[in-house]
Amino acid sequence: MVRSILLTGYNPYRNAPDYNPTGVLARELDGRRIGKAHIHGAEIPVAVEDAGSAFRRLLNRMNPDAALAMGVAPGRSRLSVERVAVNVLDFSVPDNRGRRYRDRPIRKGGPAAYFSTLPVRPILAALRKARIPAELSDTAGTYLCNFAMFTLLDAFAADGKKGPAGFIHIPQVPEASLDKSGQPSMDYVTIRRGILVALQEIEKAIPRPRPRRSGATP
Repeated sequence: MVRSILLTGYNPYRNAPDYNPTGVLARELDGRRIGKAHIHGAEIPVAVEDAGSAFRRLLNRMNPDAALAMGVAPGRSRLSVERVAVNVLDFSVPDNRGRRYRDRPIRKGGPAAYFSTLPVRPILAALRKARIPAELSDTAGTYLCNFAMFTLLDAFAADGKKGPAGFIHIPQVPEASLDKSGQPSMDYVTIRRGILVALQEIEKAIPRPRPRRSGATP
């Protein structure tokens, strides 16, 4: 049975280069097959209202078995597999609609936080085996990246989905850090290779249907 993995990246941010490597990568991998799963890649707007609507449409239309969201983390030098998403919006800079949120819950009455349901340790081990710099992170921030992670995990929990879902931060690409002397970066080819490694581990973690017992009625 063919499974599906939703892979999302973001549009360019305000005052950023005219592309976001996570959105480019999501579009590039759209339609690719990983093991027994098809990748459905999509680019998400960098604004809370628009991003929330985009995630709801994608989840309702695709009903994926697993989900991986991506975002850029300036200042980080490794792929960061995020472990926790918190139920708060607290922006130091506005989103692309020019809105800045302060101490606002993502979902009022929702849980304080979710732990990633990705196979974080196998992903880290596979990335390191592939010689791709990687780390486990306990903070996805309180901006759009944390919003994406919380939104996906909240939706999976509401639907009773047992498949893996979570978030990976990537470093800036070199061309984005040229005007920020000393900031770390990672080339797009390495980022792409790392996300493919992560997707392979995610595909392995998708629950398989139990074989039907002989004589069982459908």
